[in-house]
Amino acid sequence: MAKGRETRRERRDAELAARKAERRARAHQPGVVRGLAIAFLVSGAAGLVHEVVWTRLLAHVFGVSTFAISTVLAAFMGGLALGSWWIGARARLADRRRTYAWLEIGIGVSALLVPFALDAVEPLYGALWRRFHLSFAWFSVLRFVVAGGILLVPTVLMGATLPVLAAYLAEREGRRLAPERLYTLNLAGAALGVAAAGFVLMPAVGVWGTIVTAAALNVGVGVWVLALPPDERSADAGPAPAPARPSGVLLGVAFLSGALSLTSQVAWTRVLVLVVGSTTYAFSTVLLVYLLALGAGSAWAARRGRRVASVRPDLAVMLCVSALATVIAVDAVNGLPAWYLGLYDLAGVNAVGGIVERGLVVALAVLFPPVFAAGTLLPLALVGSLPPAARGTGAAVGRLYAVNTLGAIVGAVGGGFVLVPALGTQGTLLAVAATAAAAGLALALAPPRPRWLPAVAAPTALLVGLGVALEPPWDQVRLHAGVFEPSHHQGSLAEMVAGERLLFHREGATASAMVTIYHETQRILRIDGRVNASDHALDMATQTLLAQVPLLIAPRTDDVLVVGWGSGVTIGSVLQGPVAWVTAVELEPAVVAASAAFTHVNHEPLRDPRLRLYEDDARHILLADDQTYDVIVSEPSHPWVSGVANLFTTDFYQTAARRLRDDGVFAQWVQTYELDLDTYRTLLATFQSVFPETMVFMTPRGYDSILVGSRRALRLDPDEIARRFAAPATRAELERVGMKRPEYLLASLCLGPGAVRELAEGARLNTDANMWVEFHAVRGTVGRTQYISTELEARATPLEQALPDPAWLTAHPERLDAVVEGLRWVERPSERYEQLRREPPAG
Repeated sequence: MAKGRETRRERRDAELAARKAERRARAHQPGVVRGLAIAFLVSGAAGLVHEVVWTRLLAHVFGVSTFAISTVLAAFMGGLALGSWWIGARARLADRRRTYAWLEIGIGVSALLVPFALDAVEPLYGALWRRFHLSFAWFSVLRFVVAGGILLVPTVLMGATLPVLAAYLAEREGRRLAPERLYTLNLAGAALGVAAAGFVLMPAVGVWGTIVTAAALNVGVGVWVLALPPDERSADAGPAPAPARPSGVLLGVAFLSGALSLTSQVAWTRVLVLVVGSTTYAFSTVLLVYLLALGAGSAWAARRGRRVASVRPDLAVMLCVSALATVIAVDAVNGLPAWYLGLYDLAGVNAVGGIVERGLVVALAVLFPPVFAAGTLLPLALVGSLPPAARGTGAAVGRLYAVNTLGAIVGAVGGGFVLVPALGTQGTLLAVAATAAAAGLALALAPPRPRWLPAVAAPTALLVGLGVALEPPWDQVRLHAGVFEPSHHQGSLAEMVAGERLLFHREGATASAMVTIYHETQRILRIDGRVNASDHALDMATQTLLAQVPLLIAPRTDDVLVVGWGSGVTIGSVLQGPVAWVTAVELEPAVVAASAAFTHVNHEPLRDPRLRLYEDDARHILLADDQTYDVIVSEPSHPWVSGVANLFTTDFYQTAARRLRDDGVFAQWVQTYELDLDTYRTLLATFQSVFPETMVFMTPRGYDSILVGSRRALRLDPDEIARRFAAPATRAELERVGMKRPEYLLASLCLGPGAVRELAEGARLNTDANMWVEFHAVRGTVGRTQYISTELEARATPLEQALPDPAWLTAHPERLDAVVEGLRWVERPSERYEQLRREPPAG
């Protein structure tokens, strides 16, 4: 009887096991695996979109300096590493698939809270800055703590998704969707995220729409996974397995992979910006190519790694291949400007499509081989680190991914802070190649090894060493020729750089600054390949008038803030005026160093004891510092350039207005070329929305315009202007650019407050949320060489309407004569006033 009961029990247990197996089979049909694969692909896209948006949001508080961005990136990656190691190493999770789903939902919900958390800590951050005036080191720690605290929850959850899902699939699916394949899917998703964020979401729905979209993707992924057929397998009941410990070699490769990849990404982005330009579309294109190459290398490695008994030979070979491909790519850099010029016939000159297509071709040609090889390293290390038993997969993946992320932090911070400023981009890339070759050779020589491996690795490493030692310096004049400007596409590169001789070049943490002398007569300052200043007569007039016009108009001029340094001419000109203290803010120290080439025209402002210089981001200083000013002058131009664009938004102007005294004046330089009228109207409407009393002055030939605004009524008092003009230093400063009499200032007025309101009416505002100029203006402005000054002139304000006493103009003939002379100097129409001079009004 007992035997019969045992038989029935065994039969029942067998039937129960069979039913469980059947349910598991149904639960894990191929459709479920495909569903999880799609989920992780979408998750990768959402994650990259979050990173792009968070970096932009945090930059509004911390600034866009390399130090601030690298701090934010370190905080972001630190959260990923913590989540990967801490949650990935948890051996016992009741249902990892449901855990993964809830991780995704948690990412989406917490991502929506990031902007609110940022708004909450912004006042505290500014108060700490003002209260303690921390050193750079402690201030960097403060930035890291604040950014890390804001991003902690979503980034930790993000970091946990790969090891948790990898562990689930390993235990249930026998690694049919292995960790290295999951990583490849995530990279593919990241590439989709870059394309979506940079080319679709941000331009179409702005920052908040992009945040909501990415969060919805995460929540949708979580709901999708929860809706998949249920997992009937019970929770693990046995003791947790000992944590899997990847070998030290594989952990070292994972760390090196992250460090070298991020260092080279920083360096390649810096050099490619010189060729493809610094618009947001150019940056997105370079990042997209980088992710595509990483993804392709990862996909190859995922297939290759499953077919070999040991991944160490492949790791050695791919490290050497990556090093050799990097040296070859570095050698090709001098040819990139000419290649780019040859691509103008492939797409429309002015279209964004042309920018993207040319950027894709150049970036693919240079980046794909070395980045493809580098992209194989982590997937191969993942394959090699997986334990024999599936149950240790999560811990192994978590540790390896965490170490890789820590390497990426070192690469991002070290590349931006140390290597590029110390070695330059060329030296940094050659150092990356040398390090990869050395690591590959070390792996190839370490036993056990196949006989053929040293014979392959040693010659390759030797070639890399010779390439590093013999590589000639890049031709910086050619690289900085500005071939990304479509107006330059007519003519050869040799014609573009003919007559230019290098005087100064320095690669800083944020940008590259170069000064050349043109035909031994004109000095030109370029920042990242774009002309920003010169000692040419037209540029000198703009730089000088930008300083002097607000100083002639503002009620008080004791304390002045100048945003941007450039050649130093504007700051030097301000110091020639009736000022007590001048504060200057410049993001890139290399630009300040470059201004030494302009001491013959800039009055050497660094020698003036009244000057205080912040080498930081202007938005950050205005937000954190509580100093107030009588006049603020902002001289960055090209409002669609990434990093500069956020100095042309309502949010920036509102921040600046809080630092202006009640009757303070803000002056803004806006060029009249490479802009269409709609973009100019947006810039004007944005400025006027914060400074209701706005006037627009023109520089000679209508080359540039100067917006002068205040929250109180602006008055052009001719007598007060004449009194200030009479000061010897002011007169000398203005006469050297052709402004011989104070009436010339009146002649340069184009639009008064009423005309500004009429022109700006109905124009959209440029905000931090929509960044309309950065994303949209480039579509109709890049390559536009004709000025819009004639379109502005058609709406010009009659001068007598801008004066407190209209009769002042005709009361004395010499005044009207001087105004006519001034109009001819500015090259504005003067016929009306010449007629008025010939036939003065009766009485």
